[in-house]
Amino acid sequence: MTKLGSYHVHAFADVFPLIEGEEFDEMVLDVKRNGLRDPILLNHDRTVLIDGRNRYRACEAANAEMLFETLPAEHSEAEILDLIVSKNISRRQLTAGQRAFLALEYEKAFEEEAKERQREAGRYRAAQADAQVTGLQLPADRRGPVTERHDREASATAARTVGASQRSVQRAKTVETYAPELVEKVKSGEMALDQADKQARQRRRDMPEVAPLSKASPVILTLRTYDGKEVSYNKPTGKATFNHTDGEGISWARWSWNPVTGCLHGCDYCYAREITLRFKQVNPAGFTPLLHDERLNAPKNTHIPEQHISDPAWKRVFVCSMADLYGRWVPEEWILQVHSSMLANPQWEYLLLTKFPARYNKVDLPPSAWVGTSVDEQKRVRIAEDAFRQIDGVKVKWLSIEPLKEPLEFTDLSMFDWVVIGAQTETWQGEGEQRKHVPAFSPPFEWVVNLVNQAREAGCRVHLKPNLVNGKPGMLLPNEYPTGDVQEANAEPDNEPNIWKP
Repeated sequence: MTKLGSYHVHAFADVFPLIEGEEFDEMVLDVKRNGLRDPILLNHDRTVLIDGRNRYRACEAANAEMLFETLPAEHSEAEILDLIVSKNISRRQLTAGQRAFLALEYEKAFEEEAKERQREAGRYRAAQADAQVTGLQLPADRRGPVTERHDREASATAARTVGASQRSVQRAKTVETYAPELVEKVKSGEMALDQADKQARQRRRDMPEVAPLSKASPVILTLRTYDGKEVSYNKPTGKATFNHTDGEGISWARWSWNPVTGCLHGCDYCYAREITLRFKQVNPAGFTPLLHDERLNAPKNTHIPEQHISDPAWKRVFVCSMADLYGRWVPEEWILQVHSSMLANPQWEYLLLTKFPARYNKVDLPPSAWVGTSVDEQKRVRIAEDAFRQIDGVKVKWLSIEPLKEPLEFTDLSMFDWVVIGAQTETWQGEGEQRKHVPAFSPPFEWVVNLVNQAREAGCRVHLKPNLVNGKPGMLLPNEYPTGDVQEANAEPDNEPNIWKP
């Protein structure tokens, strides 16, 4: 910003040319004779001169008293920009070129104001989240959203505001890019915009062709499968970080992390296999278990966005959502490397899940971990119970019964803090001609109720996945009606209810 006396001149106001020569001399003479008629406009704290540079200069030259007016504090930057334009455009006889370059400056100022609004909105949301935790009440955010006017129509808005055509604004951009030394000539009125545009376009045509930059060869990593085979993999650019899940399917965690991908369980309902075989970048070895050691630093490199600091779900990460980290085929060295990274970064809550929970008791578990096991059949019940009786010192011990494929009976659920129950979603398994459809399956109501009762008796928290009722075909709910005959009470229910007879 330039300065006049002790005042900074608003950057956009400074874009308009000052009056000089005879016109300025006449203004000085008028101020000497009549004093300053129109006050000089300042911002709310009287530090920035918004309008009146020429009047300020004339008062200084005439040694006359200056009059000032102050804008209210609630005036936004966008309103100040519009005010500067309206006051200056009405006073000036501007050429098409001058208006076009004014539109460019307005567009830049307007876009910067929009960016600041976005930054301020982010700061407000973060403060709002903190206030919810502490119980404080913040005043309403009155700035409003950043609209399309800010981020999509800045150019059209600028042209319309200063009275320029969009075509002339585009010409001004061409001159600014290819003949920048002509910009001041157009602004001063020394050269017409169309003349400068012709020279700029000719200069663009005369520029030598620039050969397209060749893409740098990717860095090739060598990864290894569980059985020692080498697999080539393009090293990702940038540091390894967690993947943001958007809460889809894992509503209680906002991140996933897959230092190991692939699995040998062979479950016919496996969503991870379907995704991996569809998107080859997930695992270059197909669904063969593979260690991505280039991802081991993700816990250290990932940071929670400021506006989500107070949301517990953003502190949780689902580990190996595309694998079973503790499968019997997984080398112990892989598990130790992943655990070493988790233990070194205790700021995260790690969600772990396996069908082989006995391996939990052979490693150091992060105290912040949610340690879980998956049970889909009765044969896995005893394995889960035996393993979790020995687990201690972790944040949560949980049981995932998803999908519930058959009625399950537990002898004791008291070693678990949390039980999650879900249905089997529809998938497509395999590739090519071997690809087959696996239909969805929702368990009967009684199976779910039985498990919920067992969990309640053991003091467990219970979470029923939405796919139990929202998926296809949806959980089979009881649909029984009373009949007039007590002996028929246990008969097969009809599709339509019978009328109860007294």
